[in-house]
Amino acid sequence: MIDSSPFRLSVCIYVALTGRKLFPLVLLILVGCSVQDAAPKTSLFEDDHAVPLHWPTDVADISVKLRERLSAPEANAQLLAEIEDLVAWTAEVAADTNLPEADWLPLYQATESMTANLRSAKGVMTPQNKTQLEALCKLIDEAARKIPERPAHLVKDES
Repeated sequence: MIDSSPFRLSVCIYVALTGRKLFPLVLLILVGCSVQDAAPKTSLFEDDHAVPLHWPTDVADISVKLRERLSAPEANAQLLAEIEDLVAWTAEVAADTNLPEADWLPLYQATESMTANLRSAKGVMTPQNKTQLEALCKLIDEAARKIPERPAHLVKDES
Protein backbone atom coordinates (compact mmCIF):
# COMPACT_ATOMS: atom_id res chain seq x y z
CA MET A 1 0.00 0.00 0.00
CA ILE A 2 1.26 3.47 -0.86
CA ASP A 3 1.85 5.87 2.01
CA SER A 4 -0.95 8.35 1.48
CA SER A 5 0.46 11.22 3.54
CA PRO A 6 2.86 12.63 0.86
CA PHE A 7 0.18 12.14 -1.80
CA ARG A 8 -2.45 13.82 0.36
CA LEU A 9 -0.15 16.75 1.07
CA SER A 10 0.66 17.21 -2.62
CA VAL A 11 -3.07 17.17 -3.46
CA CYS A 12 -3.69 19.78 -0.78
CA ILE A 13 -0.96 22.01 -2.20
CA TYR A 14 -2.16 21.51 -5.79
CA VAL A 15 -5.75 22.39 -4.94
CA ALA A 16 -4.70 25.39 -2.89
CA LEU A 17 -2.39 26.76 -5.60
CA THR A 18 -4.45 26.09 -8.71
CA GLY A 19 -7.91 26.74 -7.33
CA ARG A 20 -9.33 24.01 -9.55
CA LYS A 21 -12.59 22.32 -8.83
CA LEU A 22 -14.68 23.56 -5.97
CA PHE A 23 -15.53 20.10 -4.61
CA PRO A 24 -11.91 19.12 -3.74
CA LEU A 25 -11.47 22.49 -2.07
CA VAL A 26 -14.58 22.00 0.07
CA LEU A 27 -13.46 18.46 0.85
CA LEU A 28 -10.03 19.78 1.75
CA ILE A 29 -11.55 22.32 4.14
CA LEU A 30 -13.75 19.69 5.78
CA VAL A 31 -11.13 16.94 6.04
CA GLY A 32 -7.95 18.98 6.36
CA CYS A 33 -4.38 18.27 5.36
CA SER A 34 -3.15 16.80 8.60
CA VAL A 35 -1.55 13.40 8.87
CA GLN A 36 -2.80 11.38 11.81
CA ASP A 37 -0.73 8.75 13.57
CA ALA A 38 -2.13 5.33 14.26
CA ALA A 39 -1.74 5.93 18.03
CA PRO A 40 -2.32 9.39 19.46
CA LYS A 41 0.56 10.98 21.34
CA THR A 42 0.32 11.21 25.10
CA SER A 43 3.05 13.82 25.45
CA LEU A 44 4.42 16.67 23.41
CA PHE A 45 7.93 15.48 24.25
CA GLU A 46 7.72 11.76 23.50
CA ASP A 47 9.69 12.13 20.27
CA ASP A 48 12.47 14.09 22.01
CA HIS A 49 14.22 11.13 23.57
CA ALA A 50 13.74 7.56 24.66
CA VAL A 51 13.24 6.87 28.34
CA PRO A 52 15.44 3.99 29.52
CA LEU A 53 13.62 0.92 30.81
CA HIS A 54 15.41 1.22 34.15
CA TRP A 55 14.31 4.85 34.73
CA PRO A 56 12.89 4.97 38.29
CA THR A 57 9.25 5.85 38.94
CA ASP A 58 10.13 7.74 42.13
CA VAL A 59 12.86 8.12 44.76
CA ALA A 60 12.00 4.90 46.60
CA ASP A 61 12.14 2.98 43.31
CA ILE A 62 15.80 3.94 42.91
CA SER A 63 16.84 1.97 45.99
CA VAL A 64 14.68 -0.97 44.89
CA LYS A 65 16.32 -1.02 41.46
CA LEU A 66 19.81 -0.61 42.94
CA ARG A 67 19.25 -3.49 45.38
CA GLU A 68 17.96 -5.71 42.55
CA ARG A 69 21.13 -5.05 40.58
CA LEU A 70 23.39 -5.48 43.62
CA SER A 71 21.84 -8.88 44.33
CA ALA A 72 22.51 -10.15 40.81
CA PRO A 73 24.89 -13.13 40.84
CA GLU A 74 27.21 -11.61 38.25
CA ALA A 75 27.90 -7.95 37.50
CA ASN A 76 28.15 -7.56 33.72
CA ALA A 77 28.81 -4.34 31.81
CA GLN A 78 25.10 -3.56 31.27
CA LEU A 79 24.30 -4.08 34.94
CA LEU A 80 27.13 -1.79 36.03
CA ALA A 81 26.04 0.85 33.50
CA GLU A 82 22.49 0.71 34.88
CA ILE A 83 23.83 1.08 38.43
CA GLU A 84 25.82 4.15 37.32
CA ASP A 85 22.70 5.58 35.67
CA LEU A 86 20.53 5.04 38.74
CA VAL A 87 23.11 6.64 41.02
CA ALA A 88 23.50 9.60 38.65
CA TRP A 89 19.72 10.08 38.43
CA THR A 90 19.13 9.96 42.19
CA ALA A 91 19.66 13.66 42.89
CA GLU A 92 17.63 14.66 39.82
CA VAL A 93 14.67 12.45 40.74
CA ALA A 94 14.81 13.61 44.37
CA ALA A 95 14.96 17.25 43.26
CA ASP A 96 11.67 16.75 41.40
CA THR A 97 9.92 15.94 44.69
CA ASN A 98 8.91 18.05 47.68
CA LEU A 99 11.94 16.86 49.61
CA PRO A 100 13.38 19.78 51.63
CA GLU A 101 16.79 20.98 50.50
CA ALA A 102 18.34 20.02 53.84
CA ASP A 103 17.37 16.39 53.15
CA TRP A 104 18.22 16.56 49.44
CA LEU A 105 21.77 17.84 49.91
CA PRO A 106 23.14 14.65 51.58
CA LEU A 107 21.65 12.61 48.71
CA TYR A 108 23.31 14.86 46.17
CA GLN A 109 26.69 14.64 47.92
CA ALA A 110 26.45 10.86 48.33
CA THR A 111 25.54 10.35 44.67
CA GLU A 112 28.36 12.61 43.46
CA SER A 113 30.85 10.63 45.56
CA MET A 114 29.39 7.30 44.45
CA THR A 115 29.43 8.32 40.79
CA ALA A 116 33.10 9.29 41.02
CA ASN A 117 33.97 5.98 42.73
CA LEU A 118 32.07 3.90 40.16
CA ARG A 119 33.77 5.67 37.28
CA SER A 120 37.21 5.27 38.81
CA ALA A 121 36.58 1.52 39.25
CA LYS A 122 36.34 1.25 35.43
CA GLY A 123 33.65 -1.38 35.09
CA VAL A 124 34.44 -3.45 38.18
CA MET A 125 32.18 -3.71 41.23
CA THR A 126 34.61 -3.38 44.12
CA PRO A 127 33.63 -4.47 47.65
CA GLN A 128 34.02 -0.84 48.78
CA ASN A 129 31.64 0.39 46.08
CA LYS A 130 29.13 -2.32 46.93
CA THR A 131 29.22 -1.26 50.60
CA GLN A 132 28.87 2.40 49.62
CA LEU A 133 25.93 1.55 47.30
CA GLU A 134 24.17 -0.28 50.14
CA ALA A 135 24.66 2.79 52.35
CA LEU A 136 23.28 4.98 49.54
CA CYS A 137 20.20 2.75 49.34
CA LYS A 138 19.59 3.31 53.07
CA LEU A 139 20.02 7.07 52.61
CA ILE A 140 17.55 7.01 49.70
CA ASP A 141 15.02 5.08 51.81
CA GLU A 142 15.36 7.61 54.65
CA ALA A 143 14.93 10.51 52.23
CA ALA A 144 11.89 8.89 50.61
CA ARG A 145 10.16 8.68 54.00
CA LYS A 146 10.75 12.43 54.51
CA ILE A 147 9.04 13.52 51.31
CA PRO A 148 5.83 15.32 52.25
CA GLU A 149 2.71 14.10 50.49
CA ARG A 150 1.66 17.63 49.57
CA PRO A 151 3.64 20.84 49.34
CA ALA A 152 3.39 22.93 52.51
CA HIS A 153 1.88 25.90 50.68
CA LEU A 154 -1.04 23.71 49.49
CA VAL A 155 -1.88 22.26 52.90
CA LYS A 156 -4.91 23.98 54.39
CA ASP A 157 -4.52 25.20 57.96
CA GLU A 158 -6.94 23.13 60.03
CA SER A 159 -6.78 25.14 63.26
